[in-house]
Amino acid sequence: MTLDFLIGAISDFRYLAMFGILFISAMGVPLPEEPLLVASGLSVGWGTSSYGWTCLACLTGILSGDLWVYFLGIRGGKWFLQTRLGSVLFSPARQKKIEHLFEKHGMKTVFLGRFIPAVRFGVFFFAGRHAMPLGKFIGLNALGALVYAPLWIWLSALAGERFAKTAAATRLAERWVGQGSLILIGLVVLVVVGLIWGAGKKKG
Repeated sequence: MTLDFLIGAISDFRYLAMFGILFISAMGVPLPEEPLLVASGLSVGWGTSSYGWTCLACLTGILSGDLWVYFLGIRGGKWFLQTRLGSVLFSPARQKKIEHLFEKHGMKTVFLGRFIPAVRFGVFFFAGRHAMPLGKFIGLNALGALVYAPLWIWLSALAGERFAKTAAATRLAERWVGQGSLILIGLVVLVVVGLIWGAGKKKG
């Protein structure tokens, strides 16, 4: 889906489009979450959507889809891995890598996985497969999402205020948002890693 298509969908269906597309994306369908968050934020910046309702619709879509993936891991993990789709998504080498991450890092994997699109689906699936307690999964995933989604939306809203509503300006806004979000998310990850490292030193 192109950014122009997403902007059009939000223009027509507003918060329903934000929720629905992010829910489908979080379920593992190859639709990256980030372009929809950018389109949602631009809508806020252009004055056609509310920041609060946009954050609520996007977070609800993301977390609902992530829960679906978690329950897929709990209820049908073994069956899914034996299907053709499961074998494509999770090669034996990838399964081993994610399993190792959970064995080594446990809860930290779920929080940090929210910030890495390439491993997000696999991390949440194996959280269910490892029978991580539901409350713990929801808490860690929600914490990551509360940093991740409002940040993208806020940066995109700033870009929407800065750039006019034209195709060329949309491209510039997307680039501007991408650069800013990488810096801010990088800072968040560094802070989290520092806190985890510090906690580890105290235990030692």
